[in-house]
Amino acid sequence: MLGQLRRIVQDVAQEPILNKAMAGLVSSVKHALETECCSVYLADYKQQHFMLMATDGLNQDAVGKVAIGFSEGLIGWVGQREEPINLAQAHLHPRFKVTPEVSEDSFSAFLGCPIIHHRKVLGVLTIQQAAERVFSEDEESFLVTLGVQLASVLANAEMRDAATRITPFSQQGSQFHGLPGSPGMAIGEAYVAQPASDFAAISLKRAEDPEKELALFYRAVKITKAEFNRLAERMSSHLPADALAIFDVYHQLLDAASLGREIEIQITDGWCAKSALKRVVERFARQFDDMDDPYLRERGLDIRDLGQRVLNNLLDTEQRRAKLPDKVVLVADEVTATMLAEIPREQLVAVVSLRGSVNSHAAIMARALGIPAVMGVSELPLLHWHAQRVIVDGYQGHILLSPSEALCHEYQRLITEDVALNARYMEEISLPSASKCGEQFKFMVNSGLAVELENVHAQYTDGVGLYRTEFPFIIRDQFPTEQDQVDLYAQVLGSYPGKTVVMRTLDVGGDKALPYFSIIEENPFLGWRGIRLTLDHPEIFLVQIRAMIRANIDHDNLHILLPMICDLHEVDEAIRLVKQACFELSDELEITLPLPKIGVMIEVPSTLYLLPELAAKVDFCSVGTNDLTQYLLAVDRNNARVANLYDALHPSVLRALYRLGQDAQALHFPISICGELGGEPAGVLLLAAMGFRRFSMNSSNLARIKWLLRRVELAELQQLLTEVLQCHSPKQIRAEVQRFLEQKQLLTKLRA
Repeated sequence: MLGQLRRIVQDVAQEPILNKAMAGLVSSVKHALETECCSVYLADYKQQHFMLMATDGLNQDAVGKVAIGFSEGLIGWVGQREEPINLAQAHLHPRFKVTPEVSEDSFSAFLGCPIIHHRKVLGVLTIQQAAERVFSEDEESFLVTLGVQLASVLANAEMRDAATRITPFSQQGSQFHGLPGSPGMAIGEAYVAQPASDFAAISLKRAEDPEKELALFYRAVKITKAEFNRLAERMSSHLPADALAIFDVYHQLLDAASLGREIEIQITDGWCAKSALKRVVERFARQFDDMDDPYLRERGLDIRDLGQRVLNNLLDTEQRRAKLPDKVVLVADEVTATMLAEIPREQLVAVVSLRGSVNSHAAIMARALGIPAVMGVSELPLLHWHAQRVIVDGYQGHILLSPSEALCHEYQRLITEDVALNARYMEEISLPSASKCGEQFKFMVNSGLAVELENVHAQYTDGVGLYRTEFPFIIRDQFPTEQDQVDLYAQVLGSYPGKTVVMRTLDVGGDKALPYFSIIEENPFLGWRGIRLTLDHPEIFLVQIRAMIRANIDHDNLHILLPMICDLHEVDEAIRLVKQACFELSDELEITLPLPKIGVMIEVPSTLYLLPELAAKVDFCSVGTNDLTQYLLAVDRNNARVANLYDALHPSVLRALYRLGQDAQALHFPISICGELGGEPAGVLLLAAMGFRRFSMNSSNLARIKWLLRRVELAELQQLLTEVLQCHSPKQIRAEVQRFLEQKQLLTKLRA
């Protein structure tokens, strides 16, 4: 049974056209369960009904025509209950709906199973039989297991089908949804970075220039043959002649008389090179898969391996020849600092990351650059995006592929409004950082991702509240030397003369990996990261601290921040090493160097209960709301499947922050906010009411947040906080904040 399940799911996943995939599905299930009828109905939420998409046993003329309402019949009942329904005499059940068009009068037994993806019913899979019987537990288990496995494949197939229908001349295009990662809106052309080269990601597309496609294919074949020659030469001294014969077989398959000829025909018929390769390779491989002889079945693997190598070279050739569009929407499986660095800032207008969530580092980088981003759009394979015109709405997490001219015009109007609002904020950026009632605030910037952009408003800030030292480490191919770090840190410290610069020690692990220092863990966010790693490698920690102290000699504005602290021993050990580095440098340079102020990140829940002890050991603390939220809610912020559970406005997070603020004030312990929550309107209003007065944020948010706080009074914020702390959900909290902003007539002035 397990083999049949895998085969059915694989067949559906490999078929690029949804209707054909569904037709193949029902035939395979009917055969596997030896039943008399199998059908699949797909949900249409706009029309509020299930449409019969494929059947093997009912009237074929009803496919695509018969719809059953979400609250109608047995199909609607399965969808409502979200569980299997197994009936021996379906036609006698009160929920049974007579639908003459489908011709199911001869069937009595009925088993229906919902297909659910991310809590959403995508469809209903049914089997039927003439005999009056209850389907067995094994049959029901098979259908349930199949439904679970089909869910993500079906969601993917629907997205592929929608994307395949898009052409540059579409009047409506297609809309997809993700998570709003960075606010703003942009219109540009999708550029795919490091596309995953597998056939499942290839959509079938036509090409207007067969000669060009043939040239691309011939070039890929030439490179592939050269690779086989090198491999055969390298292995000739290790393998017998009969084993090396596989490379000759590969050569023959690529020749015009075999696979190569079939691919040429497909290209001549109008398919692009990638589509032609996919169609031929999958057809030949499946023919071998269906053979009874074990030796011949194995040749299907050879065909796939050969096709994969040609595809790799085909994609590589296209990528190198591709010219960057004027307005780049960077699309990647997971956007990295290196990808961002490779695209000129003046051309980069938006980011789409198929993995990650609102507070993954890809989103944080986008916010630091001040460009819109949408995260977690995992249903659509990468290669479907390439060269498409795209609208990215970072406010709502919407993406529109191949939008109409009217839609582009409307979004361009909104973009223009957004620019005008930002200009209004900038008019007040040099004014005092105070509330309407005169309460003083300090506004600092988070830095380290795009230093030139982050320093553009340096004169209007109170310094750097968080300098992320890890990104200069990430974009290199080895650990930077001490002198490399001295030069970099001196430049940052020198950009803020007389103002505090808080430098966080190396914070890698989790979703921040060093290419030259691989860390493979089952649960990296609870693993070897932050201070845990650097204390285990004092040679790394000491070099970095030495570089910071040396860079500070001419500036005297350095504060050092320790990340991922969870117990007091880590603090003691880190302080010991900082003192050691300071003493060694004083001795080497024959001058007395002052010990920089040292602080800790409050991001692990355990530190919430260690504040008195921490206040006795260090000079200040800074709250990392991103990780604190992640750990309080036990939600991986990079996992799109649970991203809806990650919310810094969750009642438990706000109550923890309120308690933390009260405790810090009672201890006279300097505290600041450096997480993303402090750069959001709702977050900063509530944090200010809690007593927080120091905020560090992305420079792109600075003018807006200062503008907002200048229009509110502390007393009214504290009244808002009282109401918010009684709320039971993030949705209620957002509604309270929105109501407050509407009453102050500020809501429409915060975004277009």
